[in-house]
Amino acid sequence: MAMVVGQSLFGWPLYLYRSASGPKFARGSSHFNPQSALFRPEQFWNIVVSDVGLALAAAALVYACWVFSPAAVLCYYGVPYLMVNFWLVTITFLQHTHTDLPHYNDDEWNFVRGALSTVDRSYCRVLDVLLHHIADTHVSHHLFSQMPHYHAEEATRHIKKKLGDYYKYDDTNVFVALYRTMRHCRFVEDSGSILFFRNASAPLRQ
Repeated sequence: MAMVVGQSLFGWPLYLYRSASGPKFARGSSHFNPQSALFRPEQFWNIVVSDVGLALAAAALVYACWVFSPAAVLCYYGVPYLMVNFWLVTITFLQHTHTDLPHYNDDEWNFVRGALSTVDRSYCRVLDVLLHHIADTHVSHHLFSQMPHYHAEEATRHIKKKLGDYYKYDDTNVFVALYRTMRHCRFVEDSGSILFFRNASAPLRQ
């Protein structure tokens, strides 16, 4: 449970700051470091400008705390920020982490296999609309990443028919799925060509 709370509250800033749960590189993996291996050399000044903007935003929040009080800033900025962080991290985590989703070593990987290593799920009709169907049409986004989001529902209907059993959808309650995924998807097998998430008590797949 502590892992769920920690990831939900601080997962996004930690990912940006040190690529928590993401790739690690010798030249650094911070999204704030213009010399990080995450960026091309020509993007150096874009990252610097972004960092300056973030510093100005932080200064504005400090000033708002002085003018309006820290409690007011926490109420009107901090709490909504944590809510956005929760949904961003939870949706991304559940899109790409599932007991049925394989990981591929180089000898088995190709674009289609990699693109299909995600799962669609609905967060209820209202949230699906408010989230521009980012969760219930994510398979189509993986396959056609340049496609405008307003075509994703139509594309998903056709993808379901074309892919059949290769299309992954999970209708488990979101909070149940979050707990189950946190519990069962602790690491990826380290031997073989097609690998799966498992925990210490789960048997290796043959």
